Amino acid sequence: MKIEKPYRRKQTAVMEVAASPDDVFALMCPVREYDWAPGWTTNMILSNSGLVEQDCIFTTPAGGNDDNSEAVWVTPFHDPKKCALTMIKVAPGACVTRLDIDVAEGAAGAILTVSYEHTALSDAGRSVVDDHGAANFEAMIGRWKAAVENHLGTEKTAA
Repeated sequence: MKIEKPYRRKQTAVMEVAASPDDVFALMCPVREYDWAPGWTTNMILSNSGLVEQDCIFTTPAGGNDDNSEAVWVTPFHDPKKCALTMIKVAPGACVTRLDIDVAEGAAGAILTVSYEHTALSDAGRSVVDDHGAANFEAMIGRWKAAVENHLGTEKTAA
């Protein structure tokens, strides 16, 4: 058995959206993501409710992921009362990604804390981890925030 030190990167962003935490948290779902994320697609969703929930499973198609392979996502933790969830994405042979989302009440709306942790499973996965540097992460979070605000009608316009 070969045991290696994990090759990983964890990044966290905090953003504020002028909407209620419940409204924002409801959008953190593979089904509701169609409403606000341009180009988002899934192949299959296993869910009792039809939305994200504890133990929900879905896939994203090849080309829709960091390494261009199909990935399986599992939601091992989902607490709508605390507006918090964890999703684990496995791109076989490449990378495992942990996504933690926490939505809290802020002075001007919802405060989202979003953490991504990418762990390589191979050299291809190391490339995925390397591609998630600070600049790419900040750009992704910026696009994500803008899309949520646009959907909710809360985007700020320049003065």
